[in-house]
Amino acid sequence: YKDDVLSFKRKNFKGHPTRKPRELIDEFIKMSSSEGDLIYDPFMGSGTTGESCKLLNRNFIGNELNGNYFKLAENRINAT
Repeated sequence: YKDDVLSFKRKNFKGHPTRKPRELIDEFIKMSSSEGDLIYDPFMGSGTTGESCKLLNRNFIGNELNGNYFKLAENRINAT
């Protein structure tokens, strides 16, 4: 993974300030669940976990208090 992916001070920042590489989340999901399982993310941010779940054939429920991040996650997951 690129070092700047997890940086809080990226100059070209877009979206959520604590984004994680989807490939990393993919690995966590594959190691801890099976296809068809339900994954819950109580702090879904920009929707990386939801996107991974959709790509890996898992069901997903997420919560996000920030309306802007929720909309970002909704658009991201629906576009996958």
